[in-house]
Amino acid sequence: MASLQIKVSYHHGTAEEGRLDLYDAGVSIQGFARALAISTHALINDGEIRKRANKATGAEIYISPSRRGSFQEIITVVLSSDATSIIGYSVAGAALWDLVKWTWSKAVDIDYKPETARVRRLENRKEPFIGEIEEALEVPLEKFHRPVKQNRDVVIAVGRNRTHDRMLFNSETLDAVSLQYDNEIIAGIVGNVTRYNILSGFGRMYVDELDKTVSFMLTDNVPAKQKEHLTWSMDQANRDLGGKISFDATKVLSAKGAIKRYVIEEIRRIEND
Repeated sequence: MASLQIKVSYHHGTAEEGRLDLYDAGVSIQGFARALAISTHALINDGEIRKRANKATGAEIYISPSRRGSFQEIITVVLSSDATSIIGYSVAGAALWDLVKWTWSKAVDIDYKPETARVRRLENRKEPFIGEIEEALEVPLEKFHRPVKQNRDVVIAVGRNRTHDRMLFNSETLDAVSLQYDNEIIAGIVGNVTRYNILSGFGRMYVDELDKTVSFMLTDNVPAKQKEHLTWSMDQANRDLGGKISFDATKVLSAKGAIKRYVIEEIRRIEND
């Protein structure tokens, strides 16, 4: 069996005295545990995303006692022998840490490119894995930021134990996962689909007005006939034939007003002249 140790440490505020508010600490660790379970499960199970699970199939996650003199926890992920054989014993820990860094960085708007072969395969798959897992991670990671929400000077460091490789979570990353829902329907947004998962309804779309690619998800109101426009758009765009569609959607925004994703209500095909 392979394992990965992750060090979580809280800095500034009362954390410098080795203590945190009990409720804040509990919410934070619960959010961390759920986010870690989501990413771990996805790595072991070929990109399957469990949005509400607290456990990862194929792994056990343990917490060690806090260290004296600081507020620091050591989290150990132990992969089952079956999971280790799937990933490879020598690379399992590196692959899991790589996936955690990639998916969590994406959720909090930090640039990071996967470094291991197994995670790069998830990045390059046709289905929009990263957009869907980003949406699954947002609520757990917001909870993980609970001490930051109470004191915006607090910084949480998450690192691979016994190394200098770490991520920092602070007021900036809190704003990235503190979502606002704009329920006003914007009509006539034009773009073309770059990735789309028929089963989950998640995808990625290049939006002309924004001049960039943005995630989207579908509401239950979108009929099957309109969903066909998404696969048509992706196929046409892949063959450099345009594939433009027009859609009506609401927006999910970060606390700073950046568009995290569109929630699509209606889709229309734009035929080439």
